[in-house]
Amino acid sequence: MKELVFKFKNLHWTLISLVLFISFVGIVMIYSASKAEGLNPTYSHISKLILGIFLMFIVAMVNINSFQKYAYILYFVGLFFLIYATFYGFVGKGARRWINIFGVNVQPSEIMKIVLILAIAKFFDEKKIQTFKEHLFIIFPIFLIVLPFLIILKQPDLGTGLIILSLGFIIFFIVGVNIKFFIFCFIIFLISSPILWNTLHQYQKQRLLTFFDPYKDPLGTGYHIIQSEIAIGSGGFFGKGWLKGTQSHLDYLPEKKTDFIFSMLGEEFGFMGTISIIGLFILVCLIGYIISNNAEKDFFSRVVGISIITNFFLSASLNMAMVMGLTPVVGIPLPLVSFGGSSLVMTFLGFGLILSSDLSHKINKTKY
Repeated sequence: MKELVFKFKNLHWTLISLVLFISFVGIVMIYSASKAEGLNPTYSHISKLILGIFLMFIVAMVNINSFQKYAYILYFVGLFFLIYATFYGFVGKGARRWINIFGVNVQPSEIMKIVLILAIAKFFDEKKIQTFKEHLFIIFPIFLIVLPFLIILKQPDLGTGLIILSLGFIIFFIVGVNIKFFIFCFIIFLISSPILWNTLHQYQKQRLLTFFDPYKDPLGTGYHIIQSEIAIGSGGFFGKGWLKGTQSHLDYLPEKKTDFIFSMLGEEFGFMGTISIIGLFILVCLIGYIISNNAEKDFFSRVVGISIITNFFLSASLNMAMVMGLTPVVGIPLPLVSFGGSSLVMTFLGFGLILSSDLSHKINKTKY
């Protein structure tokens, strides 16, 4: 009992408080976005939020080395669910990417982000690359990355697939893989880009083309981004006020609970609201990087922590850039804010791992 109390007191409460505050902003915005539907969406989101917070604390109390021990097992379990969802899951929004577990809809590709990080971090922690000959062993982690990437593209889910691929490259960079590897991959990407283009679905190609000129088809493929830009721009400096966004409440703004919730926030709370939430995300990322990049921590903990907070940063940045027309629309939710289940819960699990790493480090310091 004393050990549990010690662990609870020594959790990084600054990071926890910031994460919970951003989550509260999510509840406020989801209530506004779903007001016409009643309270069910808000209650549903809160229930998943409570589950995510509970799991975050559970994971935080477990020694980070336990996750390293079972990293490969967790990876292959996640891969099994991913394959099952791709071929036998149910279809939603034109993609087969969900499975039902005990009455709860789960998106295995979100689980895959975390277990992939654990598996690759374990590999590089146990296999230090020092000579050119040993670089041949990175074929295994490349396989660990490419396999789920190709399966996720099959669903199809281009946004999550690209994040998986980006995470892999980021981990390779963190562990110190030679820069020649990245140059080689870039050259391969350029050579194979025509083939990759032809493998995309027609709607994915159209999304990429719409990015360059959304007004070419303002009532079709360009509709989402045009309405999003109008919503953000109409908010002005202080916004129209909570529950008073006309673009969103008159149903001009699509997917306002999920992918475009940042646009709704911009309309109702204006520039001050958006810059505040951006500031909170930056602060969470900075604290996460400081915690994870502690030189006294073991290699596995550092790689896992930096990778998870980078995943958080990438998801948030891509969502915000997407709704402002700075990147193509790829269907990525805003972490902790957008309505959802798997993404929300797995984000909390990720922070649980960062807290576990920090707590394990503090415990080790008190022992010696």
